[in-house]
Amino acid sequence: MRWRQQDGSGALSTILGAGVFLLLMLFAAQVLVGLYASSVINAATYDAAKAVAGSDGGDGARAGAVANAQAQLGAYGTKVAFTWDPDGRNPDVVKLQARAPRPSFLPTALTGPVLGDIVRTVTVRVEKVR
Repeated sequence: MRWRQQDGSGALSTILGAGVFLLLMLFAAQVLVGLYASSVINAATYDAAKAVAGSDGGDGARAGAVANAQAQLGAYGTKVAFTWDPDGRNPDVVKLQARAPRPSFLPTALTGPVLGDIVRTVTVRVEKVR
């Protein structure tokens, strides 16, 4: 005997289950891409600060280090803003800050205030010959 009240209930639960699964997969992909971007920006910023700390530290070395860091980041490197030594208090330390928009699969209107920017500050001691 078939119950008429249950017609279509299998399709409805399948659609809801698949929708929840796809939302969880989108969330997982968003987290993974965000973590990867943070890690790559941190590595490129550290490499640039280390290169300047090992050189004379002039404007040419800084410009070259930023260009190299942006080249390491590929097309995403054009979105990254680098700021050298925001406070300028200690001459024995090279400090570099990188700020970039967090990559997202959703429109910025939905994720802008929630995700925010990726901000990384790297501090490296200046290498001096003793």
